[in-house]
Amino acid sequence: MPEPEKESAELKISGMHCATCAINIEESLSGLDHVSKVRVNFGTDSAHLEFDPSKITLSEIEKTVKNAGYDVINREVTIKIGGMMCATCVQTIEAALRALPGVVTANVNLATEKAYVTFNPSVSGIEAMKRAIEDSGYQYLGIAGEVS
Repeated sequence: MPEPEKESAELKISGMHCATCAINIEESLSGLDHVSKVRVNFGTDSAHLEFDPSKITLSEIEKTVKNAGYDVINREVTIKIGGMMCATCVQTIEAALRALPGVVTANVNLATEKAYVTFNPSVSGIEAMKRAIEDSGYQYLGIAGEVS
């Protein structure tokens, strides 16, 4: 049986005060099924790990960090989208964005024609989100606030 596809991720973590904090986070993450090669660095406030996105989501991994008493810092972006007509369009785009392994949350607003996405840039980027939107049959119109 082939080895499952693994994704690498770097989590930026806030709230670590000492090396013991890093050890606590490392032990919590190492205890998760489908997560491997966990290394937490107190000096850089980060955790590096590999995970199987078909078995565990980045949101579940982040929840483990939060349950240990720390927080994960992600990036947020607002994407302009064209071609949406109804609630089904919203659901289709949200599902496509949420299927990306680095996306933590994705909420689409039909009235404003925007997607509000929280993501880990070490796993998924804007280009992957653009592809997901366009592959779903909608128009990626850029990032809100950016001049094209």
